[in-house]
Amino acid sequence: MKNTVERKKGIQRSKTIAEMAEESVIQKHGILRRLNLFYEITSRVDGAESYNNVLDVLNSEAKRLISYDVCVIGLLNDAKSHYIIHTIPALSEISDLTRNYFSIDEGVLGWVIKHQASLIEDINSGPVFSEPIEGKLRDLGITSLLGVPMKTGKEIVGSLIFGSSKPAFYTEEDATIANFLGLYLATSLKYASSFQKERKRLSQIELINAVTRQLSSMLQLDDLLRVAACAIQRTFNYFDVTVLLLSEDKTELILEAHSGNFADFLPHGYKQNVDKGIIGWVATHGEKVLSNDVSQDPRYIVYEYHNTKSELTVPIKLDNEVVGVLNVEDTKLHAFDEIDAMVLETLCDQLGIAINNAKLYDELRQANMKLTELDKMKSEFLGMVSHDFRSPLSSIMLAARSLLKNKDIQNIQRAKEYLQLVVDQANRLNKLAEDTLSITKIESGQLSYYFKIVNIDRLIQDAVSMVRFSSKHKFEYRVEPNALFIMGDQAKLRQTLQNLVSNAVKYSPSGGKTSILCEEHSSTEIVISVSDEGIGISPDKVDKLFKKFSRIDTDQTKEIKGAGLGLWICREIIQAHGGRIWVESEPGKGSTFKFTLKKMHHSEGEITFSHQHDA
Repeated sequence: MKNTVERKKGIQRSKTIAEMAEESVIQKHGILRRLNLFYEITSRVDGAESYNNVLDVLNSEAKRLISYDVCVIGLLNDAKSHYIIHTIPALSEISDLTRNYFSIDEGVLGWVIKHQASLIEDINSGPVFSEPIEGKLRDLGITSLLGVPMKTGKEIVGSLIFGSSKPAFYTEEDATIANFLGLYLATSLKYASSFQKERKRLSQIELINAVTRQLSSMLQLDDLLRVAACAIQRTFNYFDVTVLLLSEDKTELILEAHSGNFADFLPHGYKQNVDKGIIGWVATHGEKVLSNDVSQDPRYIVYEYHNTKSELTVPIKLDNEVVGVLNVEDTKLHAFDEIDAMVLETLCDQLGIAINNAKLYDELRQANMKLTELDKMKSEFLGMVSHDFRSPLSSIMLAARSLLKNKDIQNIQRAKEYLQLVVDQANRLNKLAEDTLSITKIESGQLSYYFKIVNIDRLIQDAVSMVRFSSKHKFEYRVEPNALFIMGDQAKLRQTLQNLVSNAVKYSPSGGKTSILCEEHSSTEIVISVSDEGIGISPDKVDKLFKKFSRIDTDQTKEIKGAGLGLWICREIIQAHGGRIWVESEPGKGSTFKFTLKKMHHSEGEITFSHQHDA
């Protein structure tokens, strides 16, 4: 009997061991299956290049590895003082947790990060309880928590929490698998973070180059500031970017450009005293401010309808003097780092130069507008005076010439000489008035041309008749038959020839021959040459000839009177006729001025038009 009982006990004991062995095999098989799943999941994580890619894999695959109702990730910021929350899946009931920052002293996520230790706890009996975090989870019905750190070697990256609505749900086996997952996620997220930072740096470098190119080609201040603000905000997706410039008295900052999520965040032209806010402090002290938690910065001004958490403000300087500030705000804590600050400081250097160029351009534009107005007034005045001069001068010349024909006057040599002097000087004044009137009309685009058939032979005779030759000068001209007629403004061409012949006489003080030759230049043009045997022109001074008010001063020319207008007017008239004018000269051997005119075609008639010339 006794042996039977012992034998039964042994059988029972043997069954228990067998059951235990079987359970052990099942357990090992379960771990192997989960490890195989782990391998599959990590293979997918390997292909992720960003935080979002890693989180997407976790969202779609993690439940196959560890059962949960909610998964929460806390990722440390660079300063290791706060963590940002991501939920898997993203639940609308706790959307206010997602992407929010919390101190590492707050919540189970913070406890795991701070102690770098795993935990399996009931949500109500954990080492810490945060109403904003664990309170939210409890409201969802979560009762069991499994938390593991995410580490790469000795560096902590964040923490991973799984939550279930079933009491005492998680086991040590779950903790082992979760730790493996945490380690692998830490490495992947660190890689993704490095990749994103490098990509961000490349974007920043590209931004600097792009904005610099744009700014260098822009001279309108409003446009260049708007372009800079938009480029910064869109490239980095900041909440708000504003550019403010100091007022002339340096007591206020004026908002000149804005780009952000709220179009009316602050209106254009908004003014703020320099003794207020972070932007005022930067403008006053000339130093950047990087505030990654504005709630801790007493200088920050709270605005009613926006949720700024971080602010980076950089001074815009010119020659070490602050002219404005670039202000960037974001709704995330710790949104900026020193690299962001360095990039924006570089941009502000370019902005300072561009702002200065734009202001100089605006000053020049304003000055040019004033000069243009003054020039217009000058032209109107000269035109009026020149026009009014001509009538009395014509009367004086007519009276003097009439007296010269008087027999009694002709017998008085001195009276005859005085009257001739009156005629000559009045004629000179009349020509100066005519030239001045021509200049004002040319510059204002009001000089009209009346084109008709012009006989070159008659044109030359009319022009020469108005030039006074001395007894020392000889004159001759020749017109080839195939160059006898053109289409042109006879009065303007007469003025041109008269100027050239008059100069030929003036600059041949020793006398000599002045000649005009008109001949065919090409199948469509004729060329008229006016030659003298005068003092000639040095090659290095030829370029000055056709400029307004330009004279060539030498010992031989200092006694020759002139305003330096005649050749400039000649050039304008010839160009209006579609021709060109030039000079061929050699010092001591004389000069030849040549100009071309278009041949007349049989189909051409008479036409009047105004010639617009930009002086």
